Amino acid sequence: MKQLQPIIILAILCLLYGCSSSHSENEKNDSSPEIVVGGLYYSQNKEGTFSVMKVLAVDDMSVHIRSYANKFTAKPADVDPAVLTLGGLNDPAGIGIGHFPIAKEGFLQDNPVFIKQVPVTDEELEGYRMYLEAMQGAK
Repeated sequence: MKQLQPIIILAILCLLYGCSSSHSENEKNDSSPEIVVGGLYYSQNKEGTFSVMKVLAVDDMSVHIRSYANKFTAKPADVDPAVLTLGGLNDPAGIGIGHFPIAKEGFLQDNPVFIKQVPVTDEELEGYRMYLEAMQGAK
């Protein structure tokens, strides 16, 4: 039995080292792109046009987005934030969304392409603040 103790201890150490090494490797290989607050991103729609969205905030699980009504026929290399609109019911551009949370995986699923970073205004955060208040009340 005494001869088995060093083998058992060695096996346990190898198991522990192997588990911690694979965990570290997974962390090192995490290739999730950074999601930039204030980032303007575009993604392609089903009909082939491109939409622009802005990241308002990021938390542990969600990305808080502002989705604009503007549609582009080509990949936008640069976008002037002043031309982006939320549109409206009678707007030919359609309707955007001022704020909505989406899981990080859902945001990344559409392969958004970073255009540039711009400031997030206090006005743009109004819906996000209402969301935070609602979440506090739900606890």
